[in-house]
Amino acid sequence: MDSGVTRVLVLTAFALTAASVILLSGGTPTVFLNGDRLGDLEIIDSSDGPQVALKQAARLFGARTDPGRDGGYVLEWGKTDSFYVDKRRLSTSGGKKFIDLDLLVENLDGRVSYRGNRANVRIKSAKLLSVSTRAGELSLNFDRYSSFSRSKKGNTLDLRFFNAVKTVGAGGINIQKVSSYLSEASVITSQNRQVILRLGLKQGVTTTVKTHRGESGFHFKLELQRPESGGSFTPAEDKFTKKQNFSYNQMQLWADGGRQTIHYLEISSWDQEYRLVPVLSGGKVGRGSQLTRLVQDNFGVAGLNANFFDPGTYTPIGLIIKDGDLLSRDWGSRAAVGIDYFGRLNFFRPDLDLFIRTSEENIQVQGLNRPAGKDDLVVYTPEYGKKISPGRSYVSLELRNGHVLSRSFTAPSSVEGNRRVVVATGNQRANLEGLREGDEAKFDWTMEPFIPMLRGAVSAGPLLIKNGRNVLDLEEENFSHNGGLVQSRASRSVLATTGEGELLFIVVAGAGLGLEALPGLLSKSGLGIENAIAFDGGSSAGMVYRDGVRIETVGGMRRIPVGLALIPR
Repeated sequence: MDSGVTRVLVLTAFALTAASVILLSGGTPTVFLNGDRLGDLEIIDSSDGPQVALKQAARLFGARTDPGRDGGYVLEWGKTDSFYVDKRRLSTSGGKKFIDLDLLVENLDGRVSYRGNRANVRIKSAKLLSVSTRAGELSLNFDRYSSFSRSKKGNTLDLRFFNAVKTVGAGGINIQKVSSYLSEASVITSQNRQVILRLGLKQGVTTTVKTHRGESGFHFKLELQRPESGGSFTPAEDKFTKKQNFSYNQMQLWADGGRQTIHYLEISSWDQEYRLVPVLSGGKVGRGSQLTRLVQDNFGVAGLNANFFDPGTYTPIGLIIKDGDLLSRDWGSRAAVGIDYFGRLNFFRPDLDLFIRTSEENIQVQGLNRPAGKDDLVVYTPEYGKKISPGRSYVSLELRNGHVLSRSFTAPSSVEGNRRVVVATGNQRANLEGLREGDEAKFDWTMEPFIPMLRGAVSAGPLLIKNGRNVLDLEEENFSHNGGLVQSRASRSVLATTGEGELLFIVVAGAGLGLEALPGLLSKSGLGIENAIAFDGGSSAGMVYRDGVRIETVGGMRRIPVGLALIPR
């Protein structure tokens, strides 16, 4: 498999118990990593072969280990790769977790060969590409992730990077730029495929580590601080590190008869650092742009596609609320995500009533910012981006400040200022018969459930997970069980939140899967998803995010009318 593609496997076989694990005596294999001996690696034996201490082996191989859901672990490695280890595939000995060596190496996209009592492990090493310095800062750039540790003895600080090698010319450090903080600085290599950054700290100097992992590689930054009169000096945070509290990852799972790749952007503290905002092409309803353009035009750092739409007219199908204004109505009780004034998310199934409020009655409105059909009554706002042309016998009203501004048997080509245009065709014309210039008439709407201070919303559906439970209800949201939207094996786009309060942008690609298989796939991903809603899939399913100064794309990049953008506060 291409090393650029994540090797992710959810491990589901039953675990070996600690009682079934016996220590090897005399037969313990010696592990070599890319030709270098790992003499201190803890190994035990089982009936299935050698097992290694999970955290220790992962670190030596260059991967990071974090606790996952339900007692499992998530391992991160490569550029944006990760996989989930189910606790049932781990054994316990001496209070430590052990994993099958072959299984661990395979999922790190490596291989193991045995010769006598020697296990030869081959896993791609991280290459140190460059080292740069500036006042109060030292940065290392690798082509892929490398796990690291730090140790200090006296004033000597060692930062050790595992399964890493230097490239020619990557070890030079301009000590002059950091001489007020360091007495010495060097990059050296050691046995066992390790690169060591060795620093001599001057008296009172402290350090802070910042890292960023993305498609362009692994960036390690060490910030140096020293006491100053009146306080401490901390270098200014640059554009690269500012607000980089999100990470892009992949994992692979087997579901719906094929291998699915889950691409996900994980955003922490998102409601403090960002606003989640519906974005439209040119700010207009009924136009199409690629997601990259929608995000860039709104100065966003990431984005996800949203509503279903008519590909012929780019008319959105489903709810859109932007800055508190209703721009497109609900459709078929399908689920939506709402964003309130404080940035909180609400996953719900909206039910809207649209009407023209007059002094005597409320006239029911059928459509909003879409082409008018036969026997139809549609309202247009200034955000409608197409020409108003019913193409049949109709009556139109222009409304402004709660009154009828004009009545006509023609319609303006566009809506200006704070006006609203009402178009009635066919037998719906009778509903506007009694309204004349100067009469009271105002476009209004109500929605259930009521969400206080609602500022934004988009819909598509279905709702997949709510409060940690599978709540998929195709009938409730008017999806046909036998329809193409449900049964087709297609890419899927999902917005989700976790129990930890993180926001997830997700695109599921690969073999493609049916809609009914999606909640189960998300539940066994180990991502701890608490709430999730599906958006438009197929070639519309796409995600973009900034990796430093670059814009990375995932999934389809067809033109779409609506997206969700993550915009720094």
